[in-house]
This record gives sequence, C-alpha cells and structure tokens, in this order.
Amino acid sequence: MNRRGFLRLSAGAALLAPRVAVCAATVEGGPKRFVVIFLRGAVDGLNVVIPHGERAYYDSRPTIAIGPPGSDQGALPLDNHFGLHPALAGLQPLWNDKKLAFVHAAGSPDATHSHFDAQLFIENGTPGHATTRDGWMNRLLAALPEPHGPTDAVTIGPTLPQILTGDQPVTNLSLGPEGARSMPIDQPEIGHAFDRLYSGKDPVSEAYRQGRAARAELVGGLAGEMRRADNGAPPPAGFSGRGGTARPPP
Repeated sequence: MNRRGFLRLSAGAALLAPRVAVCAATVEGGPKRFVVIFLRGAVDGLNVVIPHGERAYYDSRPTIAIGPPGSDQGALPLDNHFGLHPALAGLQPLWNDKKLAFVHAAGSPDATHSHFDAQLFIENGTPGHATTRDGWMNRLLAALPEPHGPTDAVTIGPTLPQILTGDQPVTNLSLGPEGARSMPIDQPEIGHAFDRLYSGKDPVSEAYRQGRAARAELVGGLAGEMRRADNGAPPPAGFSGRGGTARPPP
C-alpha cells in the first residue's frame, strides 16, 4: 500500500468512527504497522454513510438529509440500505474492492456529555474511569513479545497523547520539517559529551540511549522520505535567489 492510498483509506475510516480510525498497513516484504488516527472533533455520521433505506432518516432531517441514490446530489449506493455522501466518491472504489469498511453508530458505553471525558475514555480504554493513568496502546505494547525498541511505538505530534502514555518507551516525532530540525545534541562534540556522560547502566542512561537511537532512526527515515518526495527539486525558501538573474535569450 502506498502512502497516498493509505491516507485515503484511513481518512474514510476516520469519518465514521466517533473519534478514532484504526488501520493496519504493511509494505510487501516489510514489517506490519498498526496505525491509529485520533480525530479530536466531530462528524455527522448519518450524512456520511446515509441510511437512505430508512424513511425515519428523511422524516427527521427534512432540510439537511442527503437524497437517495439517483436523485440530484444524492447518495452513492453502498447497498440497498446505505449510501455514501457524494463528496466522498473517491472512496467508493475501495468499498467496491472490499478494501474499505464502515462501522456505523459506534461509540463509548459511558453516557458522559463531556467532550473531554469522552476523549479521555477513548484514549485510556476504560470508559467511566478517568483515573486510569496509562493509555490502551501503551498497554498493548506491553502485551507484545519483547524486547521493545524505542521506535516500536511512534506518535506524531508536539506532545505525547494519553493513548500512548505509560511505562513502555514511546517516541515523539514533531510534525513536518520540525521533526528533522537540527538540535544542539546533533552537533558531534555535544553529542559525544552527552554519550560519555550517560554511558552507564542506570535507568537514566538507558533512557538517554534509547532516545538517541530513536531520534537517529526517525530523523534518518524522515530525511530520506523528504528527499524522495522532493525528487531533486530545490527548496521553496530562497528559490528565487538561486541561479542569478534571468536574462532574455539572445
């Protein structure tokens, strides 16, 4: 599965789950990856996957309902009962090829009306219990066969989310170019000094070495990905200043 195909698939799944999309991705010959995308917002699921076979849907939504298949701007048929919003036509081939599934009307059994509590319960995996200190993905990591490397679990974003909080080591990677931005410890003399300082077998030294290894692995992979995406093109910043002043042909 290429990156663009994965994003289309995960985006489609995310629209229907209340706040979470789960996708298993693998590259032929490579390791399997379990990917969870948390959307901290909301979506009207009944106008994404439309129950056009139910009269009650149209009775309850006389002004905002999506028309049945065949009508102007109507739903795209998924089966005799459900249809897809016409703006999501790009997902229909994945449905037809049985590469996409929708889980409708899914949610937490806890009846809280707090958006923030609902988010927390989805992340800690214990609906109704706000004091659970770790997230269910960190507990999942603990249940997997050991040993666990520092990059077995990677979170993309500025802070560690609750879903990955816990005893197992997790790596944070900032979004976009910030993830590969140079830090003082990347300078050889500074890096070597810290390496000597934390060369022992104590927990702090081991955590330091795990962090160093994780950063090297992730930044190296991100830099390679960016080079392949650029395909030799110059960076947009400073583009106009390269190559001198353009001259008309003789």
